[in-house]
Amino acid sequence: MGKFSGLQIDCRFLDVLSDAILIYDNEFSVLYASLPAAEVLGIPREEIMAKNCKEIFGEDFSDDLKPETVLEVKISEDKRKVKVTRVQTPDDLNILIISPGPSFQDTDVFCGIVGVSEKMREVFEKIKIASQTDSPVLITGETGTGKELVAEAIHNLSRRAGKPLVKVNCSALPENLLESELFGYKKGAFTGAEKDKPGKFEVADGGTLFLDEIGDLSLSLQPKILRAIEKGEIEKLGDTKVSRVDVRVISATNKNIEEEVSKGNFRSDLYFRLSVFRIHIPPLRERKEDIIPLAEFFIEKLNKKYGLGKKFLTKRAIQELLEWNYPGNVRELENILERAYLMSKSKNISEDVIVEHKRISKPFISSSLNSSNLNSVFFKFDGEQKVKSKSEIEKESIYEALLKFRSISEAAKNLNMSRVTLWRKMKKYGINWR
Repeated sequence: MGKFSGLQIDCRFLDVLSDAILIYDNEFSVLYASLPAAEVLGIPREEIMAKNCKEIFGEDFSDDLKPETVLEVKISEDKRKVKVTRVQTPDDLNILIISPGPSFQDTDVFCGIVGVSEKMREVFEKIKIASQTDSPVLITGETGTGKELVAEAIHNLSRRAGKPLVKVNCSALPENLLESELFGYKKGAFTGAEKDKPGKFEVADGGTLFLDEIGDLSLSLQPKILRAIEKGEIEKLGDTKVSRVDVRVISATNKNIEEEVSKGNFRSDLYFRLSVFRIHIPPLRERKEDIIPLAEFFIEKLNKKYGLGKKFLTKRAIQELLEWNYPGNVRELENILERAYLMSKSKNISEDVIVEHKRISKPFISSSLNSSNLNSVFFKFDGEQKVKSKSEIEKESIYEALLKFRSISEAAKNLNMSRVTLWRKMKKYGINWR
């Protein structure tokens, strides 16, 4: 007991370090746990120091752990996962460096798209169904939600996988250039046309053509697109001969396409043809439980891209990420994290860059009003007024508390409710917490 107390005193300096440290002997008995270790594991320090490592991490815990092994904390209330690296000292003591494990599992990554929310699960199911047919697909969603990734997933899961996937941004080119880009031209069709050029429909023959920003397509081009989709027929500029192509068309838009039809800016017959199968990607602010898994996924990519070593979000950084509405959606989140990752001087990614991004962006975006006394909350986004119901606010608050504290007990305490009440509300809102 005297040795245990002495070790406690000697190791107090570990409590002020950012690293989460666990010290154990050759029989796996825990001798010391730093305060950050208790926070990462989600277990009170007194309880950790009364346990054996096998009790905490399971019977698979051994001396043969590879660096950054992912383990599940068996006695944590929320069964969280952590990454551990073992270091042996000359005194026959073992140091375990602990960091938060991924919030997502392999099953949460579908064709390179991360989603743990129920809304994204529904998107994944629709992708699977759409990939089994050759019907046109219309993907809708705000800018930055990942419409192109969904198109790639449909193509890669379809019978056309291995064939060309050709992408065209309909808003990137003026009308005359877009027509020649899509359908090609014959030599001499116009000044500068010195040789025949195939269009994107021809290049995509046998595969898939992805028409991004389809809502910006000019009215004069729309009949030609409709003919290509319905009959598989195209006509090059400067050519009178009709060519046949076998192309599956997937289109995407961030516009309210039905509104464009009602205004006369988009042909109804083309709209109905394009939207035989429809997939809507919800904005990130409506699925906040995806924020931290996405963040960790992007940080893993950044580790591989830049080779600056493993870096981790601090607790405050996580909180700042969860308290933002992301007008730029997933793309905005990825850009914030890349900047924060590169600016970080240590392995801990602080909240500084995130706070600065929000400060700069706030003049352009009116954030949600934070008041539990209101039945609804109004906020501005892309010039349009939206409304959040009281239940939507409560659901988001529960998600944020769970992701912030990663503990049912702590989340309930933060929300000023009992654990039983929290469980009941989680069931009501369909929140499945692992």
